[in-house]
Order: sequence, then C-alpha cells, then structure tokens
Amino acid sequence: MKIAAVLALGLIASSLDASAEGLRFFQRYYDEQSVETRTLSIQLAPVDESVRFSVTLRDKETGRERRYEFDAPVPEIPEPYLLDYSHHCDKSVILLTVQYPWRHDWPQYVRTLETYAFEAADFEFTDVAFGHLTDIALADDSAYDPSEIDMLPPIRVRCLAGQGEKAFEFF
Repeated sequence: MKIAAVLALGLIASSLDASAEGLRFFQRYYDEQSVETRTLSIQLAPVDESVRFSVTLRDKETGRERRYEFDAPVPEIPEPYLLDYSHHCDKSVILLTVQYPWRHDWPQYVRTLETYAFEAADFEFTDVAFGHLTDIALADDSAYDPSEIDMLPPIRVRCLAGQGEKAFEFF
C-alpha cells in the first residue's frame, strides 16, 4: 500500500513538471517561486537576508533573460499571484502580480499584493503599483471621459510619450 502511494505521488510530481512544458497558449503554470507560460518563465528568488528579492524573466524561445532586484514591503519573499499580457500606450506589457504573505498582528490582512509591469519586447521594467492587477484601469487615462473617473479602478495608467524612457506609469 505504501509503495503504491509513493509511486502515485511520483507520477503526479513528474506529470506536473511535464505540464509546464506542454502549456497551451493562454495557460499559466504557477508554483511557489515561479510562473510559466508557453514562451515565458518568471522566477522570484531572495537576494540576501534582507527584504530584497529578484525577478528573472526568461524567453523560452530565444533564451533572452533579464533580472531585476526589488525591495519587498515585508520580509517574506513574494509568490507569483497573477500574470497577464496587456497593451498600454502603444506597448505590449507583461503584468505580474505578486503576493506577500502577511505575518503580523493584523488578522484582517492575509496578504499584500503588488503588480509589476515589464515591456514584453525587451523585458524592460516599467513601473510597480501597490495592488492587484484587477485594481488597474487597463487603458490610457486620457481614453476616459472625466465623468467616468469615479467608476474606474483605483490605479490608472498615464502615458508618458516623449517624456523619458518609460512608456507609461501607474498613478
């Protein structure tokens, strides 16, 4: 009985590893420290004993890779929570929401979320917003009528055409 259980667990573990390779176009594979799509792999890792962590983006087809280091709002290393591709200010963007486990005396909070934006073409870091991907109005702020502003999510996108290297910022 024990041998059968161990074999079943081994088959499940090996099928999970294989499932990351056989993803369909819109599927995502999440684990504690990474998220993968058919063509993209994003790895989160601690940098040192402080609150710094790294985000490494790798294109599976070309092998291109970029690594960034960020400060976390809490000492725990974040986990990938949601990954999406979007289009902002004439740029294709990768939006990665990460969750930080909340281990403090405030029981009403279970986690904190931040969303990082990277340009899809070259993995250039664009901006970070405190909150979940669904808290972001997924269009340029100039596209909305002023009367609609109160109905929008709390985080919006402002295009910065010609104002520097970044295509947009969250505000």
